[in-house]
Amino acid sequence: MSRYRGPAILISSDGAEVEVHVDLRAKQREWSGTATIGDFDATGLHDRTLRLPDGREGQVTLGGSAAWSDIIPLVGSGPPPFA
Repeated sequence: MSRYRGPAILISSDGAEVEVHVDLRAKQREWSGTATIGDFDATGLHDRTLRLPDGREGQVTLGGSAAWSDIIPLVGSGPPPFA
């Protein structure tokens, strides 16, 4: 199992970037985790690009989050950018 904890950037389809802190895990071909996001509107739950500090990227889908929480579930598609 591979794991990455640290800073990352979520990039929307229109190019907007938001700094986040992620906790990600990969098991074989699946990867997922959470992103801690300060001031961010995740309405619409769109697919995003996740960029790690070394420039590697992966596609993620944002899961739902409670209105009082700044932790958003992430589900990756394709190869994990941290393995």
